[in-house]
Amino acid sequence: MLKVYIISLLIVLTLVFAPVLFLALRHEDRYAGKTVLYNSYSAKVRTIDPATCGDTTSAAMQGQVYESLYTYHYLKRPVELIPELAAAMPEVTADELVYTIRLKPDIRYARNPCFGQESDGRPKTREVRAEDFVLAIKRAADFHLQTSLAWSFLSDRIVGLDAYREQTSTYREGDFSRYDLEVDGVRALDALTLQITLVAPYPQLVYVLAMNTYAPIPRELVDYHLMTEPDGSGRRREIPMTRRTPQITGPEQMVGTGPYRLTIWDRGSRMVFERNPEYNHGFYPLEGEEGDAEAGLLENAGTPLPFIDVLYYECILEDLPSWLRFLSRQEDVGSIPPDAFSMVINPERALLDKWQEQGIRLVKFDYPAVFWLAFNMDDAVVGSSRALRQAMCLAFNVEDYIEVLSNGRGQRAVNILPRSFPTHEPAGPGPYYRYDPQAAQARLEQARQELAAAGHLEADGRIPEITIDIGGRDELFRRMGEFIQQQFEPIGIRVKIVLNDWPTLQQKVHNKQCQLYTMGWHADLPDAENFLQLFYGPNIEKGTNNTNYHNPDFDAAYDRIRSMRDSPEREKVYVDMIHMLNEDCPILLLSEPLVYLLVYDWVHNYKRHPFAYGTTKYLRLDLERRRMQGGR
Repeated sequence: MLKVYIISLLIVLTLVFAPVLFLALRHEDRYAGKTVLYNSYSAKVRTIDPATCGDTTSAAMQGQVYESLYTYHYLKRPVELIPELAAAMPEVTADELVYTIRLKPDIRYARNPCFGQESDGRPKTREVRAEDFVLAIKRAADFHLQTSLAWSFLSDRIVGLDAYREQTSTYREGDFSRYDLEVDGVRALDALTLQITLVAPYPQLVYVLAMNTYAPIPRELVDYHLMTEPDGSGRRREIPMTRRTPQITGPEQMVGTGPYRLTIWDRGSRMVFERNPEYNHGFYPLEGEEGDAEAGLLENAGTPLPFIDVLYYECILEDLPSWLRFLSRQEDVGSIPPDAFSMVINPERALLDKWQEQGIRLVKFDYPAVFWLAFNMDDAVVGSSRALRQAMCLAFNVEDYIEVLSNGRGQRAVNILPRSFPTHEPAGPGPYYRYDPQAAQARLEQARQELAAAGHLEADGRIPEITIDIGGRDELFRRMGEFIQQQFEPIGIRVKIVLNDWPTLQQKVHNKQCQLYTMGWHADLPDAENFLQLFYGPNIEKGTNNTNYHNPDFDAAYDRIRSMRDSPEREKVYVDMIHMLNEDCPILLLSEPLVYLLVYDWVHNYKRHPFAYGTTKYLRLDLERRRMQGGR
């Protein structure tokens, strides 16, 4: 049996790495003499437009190119917000309604044809101006762009912005003159001064402005890339209005200030980022938290960024091929597939000595994220019976789910907030987020009565079959589907599993085509409001309340905390809101993930940040050590 396994493994290795080696040879000359990081991503990138970004994979890739007004200190914990493109933290009026933000001078975009051409034929660049942030905010409010996340943070917040969105709905999709409309609450006072005027205090605004969703967008990008196209003779022609799209869709349209430019995007295959020569404003931190110096994380203090010239990412949806690439040193950082976990990690949850001896170290970290199964509250069956949702929560053995599918890498989620959030503990565990089959059966009796009253119980008294959509198609997700079915069989609930790739699932959820579906939320900022807004009724229309949950009491409480500063009073309202969710069960809580990553010792300065994207610029590679150890 062992011989057969080894032969099979060699065959798999050959099939996996033959094309990899071919590609490596093909791009060897192009990147000769450059420092190249090799890595992979396991879900298809949905968008490269900051305004339409709403998933972590797209955000991770966009973070290499786009920057925001503020960002997070790379090393400090608890997290600390610092200026990025802003010159300082905002100047805020006493009534907390007007934010004045000064920009750093001499910040330039990556060179791009949209700015014109130098005498030597190179594309031009220009400095970032306050008007670019005005355009970014207008695009986030544009009716014709699917900006559910970006819009949810700004709607009903900025003076005149909701009226602007309404106005854009009267324009044709390809008519970009709508970006010339004035918005009273977003103004460029001069080239380097942005002013935002709020409807009511919004304490989280500065954290929102740290999201790359609101990265500056030069108007030249719109006029050149979205309004004209190559005519085949080296010139450009105007795109007919009926064929124009307001979304950034191609690598040449990504015009950012970050350390890298996207030079290759083979959709579903690879993304290659190369150093942006115009980037000159990033430096490695001078200080960190306790222990960082001893860990070698301050050896490059004060050094200009980035250290790496090329980021070479390949899209690998299956975990086994990615794992084999890491083992053969074709990737610099790797995750551990469930089937290999016991071969790598000992019972004490540490890295086995044999892997350490190969120059590999283990990095473990908690994500500020919660995974769940979401109920579509508009669905006739699961939306009409709270007892059914409660029963399904009680019937699901989450501890086994984490152990079987993730090797115990995580812990049961017991309320909507991650444990790292201060409000998690006072909110306490929800009454139905525990494994109790007997209690599930009892709730199921009530569920049948509710469904019968609503006219949704089958003639023989059975609950209708329930369809659950899953966002993945590889072996792990197939096993997940089987596990989910097994949880509900003992209480007589029939489940149909549908496997989707990630963009397809997102589109189905957006179109309200799912009954139940796998989903979760990774925190955008360190405030409980970021999770609670997912269940705010008005956010159904905006696209972030994808459960379609609507509770007037919850909405009224959310309206109260929208403008409240951090205080015991606000925390009490947060707790009350979480208790409402715990009772109504619009989601079946699964896990808070614990991530295990393996990093070769030629990778330096690796420290995962809970919120920030675009941190690859801090990494440094020891190429000589990588070559000596058999890497690329």
